[in-house]
Amino acid sequence: MMDASRLLPAWGTPAGELARAALVAAGFLVVLAGAEAWKRLARPPVEWTRKLVHVSGGVVSGTFPWMFSTHWTVLLLGVSTFGILALGRRLGLLGSVTGVQRHSVGELLFPGSVYVLFLVARHQPVFYLIALSALVFSDTAAALLGTAYGRHTYTVDSDRKSLEGSAAFLLVTFLGVHLLLLLCTGIERTASVLIAAQIALLVTAFEAISMSGNDNLIVPLMTYYLLLKLTPARWEGIAFQLMVQLGLLLGMILLSRRTGFFTLAGAIAAHLTLYAAFSLGGPGWTVAPLLALAGFIAFQRASPPSADTAGPLHEVRQVFYVSIVSVLLLFFDNSFATLVKPGHPLGSGHPFFIPFVASFASMLAIVGFRALRRRRARAAFAAALAAPVAWATVAPIALWAGPPGFRPAALAFTAATCFAGFALYLAGSRLLRLPPAGVWDLRLQALCVAVAAGLALPFTIFVATRMD
Repeated sequence: MMDASRLLPAWGTPAGELARAALVAAGFLVVLAGAEAWKRLARPPVEWTRKLVHVSGGVVSGTFPWMFSTHWTVLLLGVSTFGILALGRRLGLLGSVTGVQRHSVGELLFPGSVYVLFLVARHQPVFYLIALSALVFSDTAAALLGTAYGRHTYTVDSDRKSLEGSAAFLLVTFLGVHLLLLLCTGIERTASVLIAAQIALLVTAFEAISMSGNDNLIVPLMTYYLLLKLTPARWEGIAFQLMVQLGLLLGMILLSRRTGFFTLAGAIAAHLTLYAAFSLGGPGWTVAPLLALAGFIAFQRASPPSADTAGPLHEVRQVFYVSIVSVLLLFFDNSFATLVKPGHPLGSGHPFFIPFVASFASMLAIVGFRALRRRRARAAFAAALAAPVAWATVAPIALWAGPPGFRPAALAFTAATCFAGFALYLAGSRLLRLPPAGVWDLRLQALCVAVAAGLALPFTIFVATRMD
């Protein structure tokens, strides 16, 4: 019997890469043509033809670590696929993929997601397959089962999702991670179950709050990142992390139901912020966001939004812009501690913690200023009161609980950073005259806090290198 591999040029050679790329491209075009023919002849729901292309493309992409030796070939395929889909979208063609009623760019993100995943994970093919399976099979199960059986819905911005679809995503992700780890690696069974449960819960939460199809990029990369973080850990530690996350998730959902501060999706996003602080930083890093959250709720109760605004429920968008600077600082601190040599002062001094705390205090000052202005307070009085109250609410206790401790230098730097971010926002909002609580106002808040934190970093690094 003839060996099929001999029909193609040798693996890793330029001719071999081109021949295999041509096969993949031809297969993708056949799938697109089949989906278009199915749509025109049988007129099924667009979600069915869309997921046919999604699954078929994902299955073919699963062969890439064995098909290609260089990422340049996958990049060429990705750019070509993106070009075909973008052109079809612009011209109103390829309705089997682009004909959904909701706004979604998921099909355009898919080729880039596969390329980035191949770039970082091609030398770990099992992890590559696990991450890709979450993108391909879990997402498909959530979409199809949620559409067919979803009765308990929730909104994420303009997107509508269902608890049934999220449950399907959770179950399929758990099975995909657990079975592949159990069958294709040497990871012990208990650890495999716990890793799968932790990844399934986290990735489902990210998928639940994703908008406009950006889960096609977030889900596989987050799955791969979590595999790298969790597989070396002991099962006892994973079990503890899982229990903490479940507690935070339930706590935020109960808080949203009792106070009306969050939507369901907003509560999920808030729990992810808190869990990131706990998982990457430690218990001390959760104090600042918890205190800021208490301050946000207190300001809203003291001065509720007017009837002509979006209302008291906070969505994913608000949680994202309030916490994005702090979460980035958290990731930088975690990465810094991992990359520097053992014993280096920056590895244990946590230079990003002070701006992390200050960023939450600064955001609380902005919210407090807006609340006071709603109560007809003069701008000068509102500004003079909001910043000190916000800093006093967050910084002293958070610093006492965190790595720097309750030190004069840390207190001074958090105050300076908090007031700087708040002052930049006041100046920017007066100059730009943006409508309050709009998306551009939220972006301005995050930008001003980021600038203040960036200006503070050289000083906090200096302090961190000199703390015992």
